[in-house]
Amino acid sequence: MQTRRRQSGMSYVGVMFIIMIIGGAIKLIAAIGPAYYDYYTIDKIISALYREGRTASIDDFKRGLSDRFQINNIRDKSVDDFNYSMDGGSLVVELDYESRSKLVGNLDLIAHFQKTYGSDDAEE
Repeated sequence: MQTRRRQSGMSYVGVMFIIMIIGGAIKLIAAIGPAYYDYYTIDKIISALYREGRTASIDDFKRGLSDRFQINNIRDKSVDDFNYSMDGGSLVVELDYESRSKLVGNLDLIAHFQKTYGSDDAEE
């Protein structure tokens, strides 16, 4: 039988502390991950519409954006949530929104996304 001096390992409190840290990280990822995934998807959709040349009119761009939102299951955002303007014959789209996710109790996580798309996004 080993004596207490030769025994080594982690205590029950140490194991529980590590489990709490891992659980907290999983909770954070599960709470804010979908918002970042939606932003990434919206960014790719808008960039693809610019590459395809769907920037001749605001209505045509909105139709294309709405179709892609349905295909990619983007339900939290609408095409009317963004600002559109024509600047010298080229379409400018301003993406500026916040996503709020419930963390625990009365604590929320807020992610703010902001990006402006112009004619230079067609070359990406």
